[in-house]
Amino acid sequence: CRAAEKALTVENSEYKANLTRLSQALMRVPYEPASSFYEAVLSLYVCYPFVPDSIGTVDRYLYPYYRKDIDAGKLTREEAAAYLQELFLMLQARISIKSDRFTRGGESHFCIGGYLPNGEDGFTDLSRLVLDSLLELDTFIPQISLRWTKKMNPEDFRYVNERARKDNNMRIAFVNDEPRIRGWMEIAGMSYEDAVSYTMVGCNEPALQGGMIMGTCNCNIAKFIEKVFYERRDEILSAKTFEEFYAVCEEELQKNLDEILYYDRVFNELRARDCNLVSSIFFRGCIKNARSITQGGGDFTTAMIDVMGITTAVDSLMVAKQFVFDDRLCTMRELTDALDHNWDGYEDLRTLILKKTDFFGNDGDESNAMAIRFYESMYQYLKDKTDWVGKHYMVGDLIGYNQHNAWFGEARRATPDGRDAGDVISFGRGQSLGKDRNGLTALLKAGAHCDAHTRVCGPTVTNIILDEKMVTDDASYAKLGTLLGTYFKNGGMHYQLSYVTREKMVEAQKEPSKYKTLRVRVSGFSDFFVRLDEDLQNEIITRTSHAC
Repeated sequence: CRAAEKALTVENSEYKANLTRLSQALMRVPYEPASSFYEAVLSLYVCYPFVPDSIGTVDRYLYPYYRKDIDAGKLTREEAAAYLQELFLMLQARISIKSDRFTRGGESHFCIGGYLPNGEDGFTDLSRLVLDSLLELDTFIPQISLRWTKKMNPEDFRYVNERARKDNNMRIAFVNDEPRIRGWMEIAGMSYEDAVSYTMVGCNEPALQGGMIMGTCNCNIAKFIEKVFYERRDEILSAKTFEEFYAVCEEELQKNLDEILYYDRVFNELRARDCNLVSSIFFRGCIKNARSITQGGGDFTTAMIDVMGITTAVDSLMVAKQFVFDDRLCTMRELTDALDHNWDGYEDLRTLILKKTDFFGNDGDESNAMAIRFYESMYQYLKDKTDWVGKHYMVGDLIGYNQHNAWFGEARRATPDGRDAGDVISFGRGQSLGKDRNGLTALLKAGAHCDAHTRVCGPTVTNIILDEKMVTDDASYAKLGTLLGTYFKNGGMHYQLSYVTREKMVEAQKEPSKYKTLRVRVSGFSDFFVRLDEDLQNEIITRTSHAC
C-alpha cells in the first residue's frame, strides 16, 4: 500500500512503474508462491531478515523462475542481473557502515554450483549470472563459494577461477562437494538428497538450508601436547619407542576431547533456553516437532565442534618421532628442557627443528602418515559420540572474526614444533612460518589425503597466498588452475587465494595510510589488511607465499 501511494506522488515514469509493480507483487508474495523471477527475488529479500545469515543455493532455487521467464520472453539477462544486484546491495546495506563487519565478506555468504539431488552438476548459466552480477558491484558483502564437483565443466571451473583472479575485493572461495557430501552422509547419517542441499554461511561454515548446526564451539585441540610434555613428563621420558610415547599422547587427546564435548553440551543447553520462536518457523520440522530450532526441533540438525591447533599438534608429534625416536638428534630430556626454557639457550636445537623436521604440508611420507594417524585418532574417539540431541559429531578447524587461535596460544607454553610460549596456534589445513618448504603442490597433496574418513567436513579452510606475479602472468595462473582442480580431484576440501607479498603486508603495518585498499583472505572471509587486529595481521604475514 505504501508503494502504491508513493507511485502517485512521483513524476519519473520509470520510477512510477517500478513502484506500481512492486506494490502489485507485494500484495501477493511471499504470502502466495512467486510466479516470476522478479517475485522470487522479492520473496527472498522479504523473508531474509527473519534468518539473516545466508541466501543459500540461490542459483538452483531461482533457476526454474529464471528459465521460465527467459524462455517466455518476459525477462532478459540484463533485467535478471539488475534484480540480483538490488538484492546484493540490500544485503550489504543491512550492515551499518560504522560496523567493523561492513567491509568483511563473512556476512551473507552463499553458494553457486554443486551437486543437484539428481546427481548432476548444478552450475548453470544462472550461476554465471549470479557471479557476474555480484562482482560488477564494488561491495564486500555477500561473499560467494563455488561448490566444485567431478562433473563440473572444466571451462566453468576455469571461468570462476579467472573471476576470482580479477576480484579486488576477494569475495570468492572454493569448496569441494565430493568429501563433504560423503562425510555428511557417512557421519551425520543424511540422505544424498539432503546432503546436497548444503550451503556455505558466515566465515566458510557449511549449513543445511532449513537446518541448523548445533555447536561450533571453538576449542584448542593442541592442548593435549602441553599436557603430555609438561604434566606427564616422567612417562614420556621413560618411553622407549614412539608407540609408547603416542599412547600417552592419545590418552591425553581423548581427555581433551572429553572436555571439548562437555563444553559443547553446556553451550547448547544454555542456547536452548532461547526459544527463538519467530526464526523457527523458517526451519523444517520445528512446527511439526513443537520445539524451537535452538532446542533441536528441526529435521536438519547437525553436531559440530571447531578445533584449533591440528597442524600444531601434528608437527609437534613429528618432532618427537623424528628427532627423539627415529634420527636421535636429541634426547627427550633435551627437548623438554628446551621447552621449559622457552627455547632460551636452545636456539640451535630450535633452528635445527625448524630446518630439518618433516613438517605437515611437505608431502613427506612420515608427516603424511602422522597427519593421517592423528585424524584417525580423532575419528576413532568421536565415531560413537553424539551430542545432546543424539547427532554424531563432525569437526571444523577454522577461526571466524575472533582470533581464537591467538587467544588459545596466549595461554599455552612452548611446543616441540618450535613455537614459543604465547604464540598463536594453527588453524585450518595450512602451514606457516615457511614450514611448508616443498611448495604449493606438496602442501595441497598433504592436505588432500590427511582425513581418510572426512570427519573434518565442517568449517575448514586452506589458505593460499600467491606471489602477485602469478596473478599477472597468464601462463602461471593457468598452471595454478590445473593444480587446484587436481587438488579437488584428490579430495581437497577447500581453498581460497590471496595475492600479496609478505613484504607489502609488513610495510602496511608500518604505514597503514598508504595501504588502505590492500585486501586479503583471512579465514573464511576477506577484509582490508589495515583494518584487522594486529594478531590477525601477524598470523597472515607468517603464511608462506607461493609461486609456480
